Parts: sequence; C-alpha cells; structure tokens
Amino acid sequence: MNVGVDFGGTRVKAGRVDGAQIVAAESQPTGAGAPPGEVLDQIASLVRRVGGAPSKVGVAIPGEVDAAGRCYRLPNVPGFEGVNIRQELERRLGLPVAVENDSTTAALGELLFGHGRAHQSFLVATLGTGVGGGLVIDGALRRGAHGFAAEIGHLLVDSSPSAPVCVCGLRGCMEVFAGTRGLMARYAELAGRAAEPAAIAELAQQGDAAAARVFAEMGRALGVALGQVQKLLDLDALVFGGGISASFALIEPSLRAALRACAFGPPTAEVPLLVSALGDAAGVLGAAQL
Repeated sequence: MNVGVDFGGTRVKAGRVDGAQIVAAESQPTGAGAPPGEVLDQIASLVRRVGGAPSKVGVAIPGEVDAAGRCYRLPNVPGFEGVNIRQELERRLGLPVAVENDSTTAALGELLFGHGRAHQSFLVATLGTGVGGGLVIDGALRRGAHGFAAEIGHLLVDSSPSAPVCVCGLRGCMEVFAGTRGLMARYAELAGRAAEPAAIAELAQQGDAAAARVFAEMGRALGVALGQVQKLLDLDALVFGGGISASFALIEPSLRAALRACAFGPPTAEVPLLVSALGDAAGVLGAAQL
C-alpha cells in the first residue's frame, strides 16, 4: 500500500491507501513557523504511524514544486523556498517519495476515483484559504512545463487601479475575491465584523444580506475567471473542492450568470458545475497515486 500526505497550511493529513479507500488516517498541526527540517521530521513521523510498511509515499503541497521535488514557494508555510521536499523525505523514510501541488493532486484523485469516470477534460478548482486549480485534458493530468498550470486563483478579474492587492503581489486576482481570506475580509467590510466561512454561509442561508452578497460576489469572480478558461479549453466539467465548496449552492447562481455573460459560445457557459466526489479525501487519495 501507498501513503498519501496532504500537507496543508494549518494541518497535515496522512492516510494509508488501498485503491480508492483510505484504510487508516491521522492528522496533526502543520507547525508553520517551525524550521523546515522540523516540519519534515514531523511529516515523516506521521507517515510511519499510519503507513505500517508502505512501498511509496506521495505528498501534496499548497504551493509550486518542480519535477525534481524542489519547492518554488509555499506561501502559507514560510521557509520552504528552494527545499527539495522529495529528497528530504526520502532520506528520512528510506522510501520513494513524489511531491506535487495540492490542486493538481486533487485533480488526479478526481480523475481516478471521482468525476473523471464520466468526464475526460475538466478543471478542479479548490476553494480554500486561496484558490488553486488542477487540470485534466483528454484523460491526462496536465501540470505544465514548470508545474504552474491551472493557477486560476491569479487570473485577473479586476483591472482597475484600485483593485485589491493579492498575496502574490498583483492586483485584482480572482483569489482576492474568491478565497476564504477574501470572503472574510469582504464580510467584515460590509458587516463590521468577521466570522468563519461556515458561519457566514449559515447567515446567508438565513437571509442575511451582507452574507448573501459576499457569496454572490465570490461566484461572480469565479465565473469571470472560469469564463476565460472556457474560452481557451471548452472543458467537459468544472469541479469544485476545498472547504468553501460545502457552500456551493450559495455561489452557483452568480457563477453561472457570470459564465453566461462571459461566454464566447453559449454551450461553453452550460458546462456542468460539480462539487468534488471525493471531498476532504481528494488530497490524500490523489497523493497516494503520484
């Protein structure tokens, strides 16, 4: 059996995987702020606890990584730039290790065990602290020449000089409006207080105008960005994962309306909008298949 590791900004999850089944799993805090060597020691320990005697290990990271396993950047876990995560974990575990971007890994899981059974060309949009993307074309995972394919969170949706600044340093990125960070900041701006995304979703469902508005604005930003994706790729489906996807019903109407407004060919705006079939398990299942 293989072990899949979902290395997130706040928690690390690991699971022993048999096919499409996670047969044992554990998680622990990421320890962001600790030296990279210490974080990797903790990940290796977690793998040993859940893995028994695994033959291989796959790791999904919330950032960009080259084909050799070297991290370009890991925005939510500082200090990993330039660290070869694959080599460091192989040295600790004595096993082959593969490392990939977490959204790309989620797309692999979806391809093998989720909506990929019915759709051959699709994008997985992960709606979490930020917004990531993983791309499947004609039944094959596409990571790009440098591992940066499908970074949809940084597609431009607001070109005005006053557009908010994204964590990447650019202005007007879709992530500013559609990630958890942006959602909570916008709600605080409208309502004068901040809340967790689940609490904002509950308020929206109860008819709170400010809460409903932030989800509608989030959907519009997604629709504008994904409308450009559809012009380029004409995909079979758009799949949504990550924590905010649990509130997809609040996002979908404005997302669909923006897609229709941006469409070049009307059929591309009617692309199926699907919530991930794998839920929170997508990262671990996909990582185990790397």
